[in-house]
Amino acid sequence: MNFRLFIVLTLVSYSVIAQEINLQLRDSLSGEPIPFATVMTNFGENAFSNEEGVFRLIRETSFVPEDSLFISCMGFKPFGEAIQKLSDSLLLLSPKAIELNAVILSQNNLSAAEVIKKARERVKDKYDLSLTKKTFFLRESFDQRWVQRDFKVKKATIKEFKQAFWDSLFKSIPVKDDWHTESYGELYGDWSDERQKLVLKRAVELADTINEKGYDQIENKITSVLDENVKENSYFKFKSGIFSSKVDRNEVIEQESDSTSVDTKKEKEEEEFPEEEAFHRGRKNRLKGLFNSLIKRDRLNISILNKSHLYDYEIINFTYVAGVAVYIIRFQPNCKKGKYKGKLYIEAEQYSLIQMEYENVRSIRDFSLLGLSFNAYERKLQLKFDRFQGDKYQLQYLNIESKFRTGIDRPVKIIEKNKFIKGRRKQNELSGKIHFKLDQKSSVTLVVFDSEKVNEKVFESLQETKVFTPAKRDSYDPNFWEGYTIMEPNKAIKAFSAN
Repeated sequence: MNFRLFIVLTLVSYSVIAQEINLQLRDSLSGEPIPFATVMTNFGENAFSNEEGVFRLIRETSFVPEDSLFISCMGFKPFGEAIQKLSDSLLLLSPKAIELNAVILSQNNLSAAEVIKKARERVKDKYDLSLTKKTFFLRESFDQRWVQRDFKVKKATIKEFKQAFWDSLFKSIPVKDDWHTESYGELYGDWSDERQKLVLKRAVELADTINEKGYDQIENKITSVLDENVKENSYFKFKSGIFSSKVDRNEVIEQESDSTSVDTKKEKEEEEFPEEEAFHRGRKNRLKGLFNSLIKRDRLNISILNKSHLYDYEIINFTYVAGVAVYIIRFQPNCKKGKYKGKLYIEAEQYSLIQMEYENVRSIRDFSLLGLSFNAYERKLQLKFDRFQGDKYQLQYLNIESKFRTGIDRPVKIIEKNKFIKGRRKQNELSGKIHFKLDQKSSVTLVVFDSEKVNEKVFESLQETKVFTPAKRDSYDPNFWEGYTIMEPNKAIKAFSAN
């Protein structure tokens, strides 16, 4: 064992306290972490390693000598051991050499293109699209960093809106900000939008409340200045190059509660969802979106398969994984319209896609026109299906990471006009140039720990937890998920703390 790996072995924490165990998986040759490995046990608790190769297992009672774990990951030899025999926090998995099995391939005699075509067919026969109860853990992370943020004033007739005001305002905006949401619960339904019911069990939001208040203060400062200087019955004319729009004063400056009619309030409340249902609705929409991105209207909704003419495919191995014969197919773009490169794992019995991993080789979307720009420059995906206790596949794991940059470099002019004032309608003007550049990153991880069928009667009688308030933390709480099997947080989440 080399010295670097020895140091890693020494530093990684290890704990088998009562019913909990925390371990890390690494490649025995390179020493690199092994992410997204499947961890099974003989006592019904399963887990996945996170992007740092770390996972946690929890048992309701203390571990006994018979308790064992079994680890599988594409490209590595399977690992199994009694938990009480583990003497270190680090488990080293041996890579499995990829050697093309020519004998088996010659018996099947299918090209990569033919395997891809078969993978798109008979989706309902391969995947469980019926009513099921899926026990899940969902983690959503988002962070942003301002690269540039300034406004150069050309003209300001309201004295408070001189250059010093905007310089001070933008300096008060946090340069970097991030927030995370974690949810645990049960999703009932099939793969359609209409038949989904969500029962949340536990959730937490990690957010910097100081930064949130800072943004509120910025909005309040601008609104306060406008409220003092903009006349009643005025409207704003926004101009930016060839674009212009008209906005009423009341749409910019919030009115006092007694200036809004009871009828208007009632109509607004009826149009919007109750605020206490917002968290539940957000998680439900997120889950529906994730499932629909894979299978929609009984068809695979995966561009790598449906737009196969944009890619070249190559069978690089035909092997057995957990007793299942699997094609390993490498793909890459054959033209500029192809965006991704990666690997597909397709089982040879029914030609079901059971695993996929890819990353983009060029920008997903790169838009720049008239001073407005948007560049989605990075996207990575890892996907796994599993049969669980049934004979059809169900989503087991999905991780999507995206990075994008937004920019604004445009002149802007805001003019206050009022047709009820004698003389000139023009009352005030603010003009200048906006320079904004914002880098953003989003990450979504969904783990389905178990899936079981439910009948129509159970589904129809189920009551959702629409009114659900998550716990809120301004720093990472290592005890929040005590007693729950989840995807272990990465270093960024563990280090999260309010500025």
